[in-house]
Amino acid sequence: MRLIRLIEPQSGLSARCQLLEDKAPASSAFLWDLATRKASFEAMHAIWTGPEISVPMPASTLPQGMATPAIPAENATAYPDVGDIVLAYLAAGSTKGLPPGEFYDIGLFYGPGGRLLMPFGWLQANVAARILDEDLEKAQADCRTIRRNGACTLSLETA
Repeated sequence: MRLIRLIEPQSGLSARCQLLEDKAPASSAFLWDLATRKASFEAMHAIWTGPEISVPMPASTLPQGMATPAIPAENATAYPDVGDIVLAYLAAGSTKGLPPGEFYDIGLFYGPGGRLLMPFGWLQANVAARILDEDLEKAQADCRTIRRNGACTLSLETA
């Protein structure tokens, strides 16, 4: 069992997440690669998808030297559950309005009612990890703080 940690200092977020390597191997490997590199990205509360902290990652923002693989659909859903960590992958040129190149997005779903309905239509993303039960309640409170505070920097580390 491999764990990653999602960290956002302003809110106090420090949530351990179990990678779902058996259900989403490529997605889990991508998140693990980010965590081993201690990658940080701008994040914000999502607009369209409900109770989600969104971490958009155009390929150009990935750590130097990191691969930009096409992530297949695996353990995919349009309705993430509370505590789900999802990875969305959009191939270069597949969606109008995105930066050039491959595009990835980590979604941290912290409440009920999550749905992946975007302005361009429905999207499915891979459930690649889950917040550990013992970290979920605090993570939910911290995500609500992020919602109130606005944009932030979210980091991934190995736990």
